[in-house]
Amino acid sequence: MAAKGLKGIAPVPTANDFLDIVLSKTQRKTPTEIHKNFKISRIRSFYMRKVKFCQDCFDEKLGAILTEFPILDASPLKNLHPFISSLMNVLYDKNHYKLALGQLNTARHLLDSVAKDYLRLLKFGDSLYRCKQLKKAALGR
Repeated sequence: MAAKGLKGIAPVPTANDFLDIVLSKTQRKTPTEIHKNFKISRIRSFYMRKVKFCQDCFDEKLGAILTEFPILDASPLKNLHPFISSLMNVLYDKNHYKLALGQLNTARHLLDSVAKDYLRLLKFGDSLYRCKQLKKAALGR
């Protein structure tokens, strides 16, 4: 991180842009057509794949944000010059900064648990309609 400096940090999208990015990527990169005459196992796997892919995209994007931002602590892995660290503490308040990064990490873990719960529910979906509604609920949360 120190080699790139603070200019190496990519801009963080707004919440709506973030959702649009991930959901459009899910729509583009996964199959989009399912028919009611398919076997239920194929229908389940279709929707499970969509939910898992969306969860992976969220995890990837949030992980990238968390790794791009520098750690301000004076840990043995100092990845920032002490001057820049103290400057960021004055400008952005170290506690608020650490709290925001912690909340992003918590959001990432919550997304993982929501996806895991809905994948578990999708395994027992007994119709195309129920699987579709579960997928819709999972991506909506």
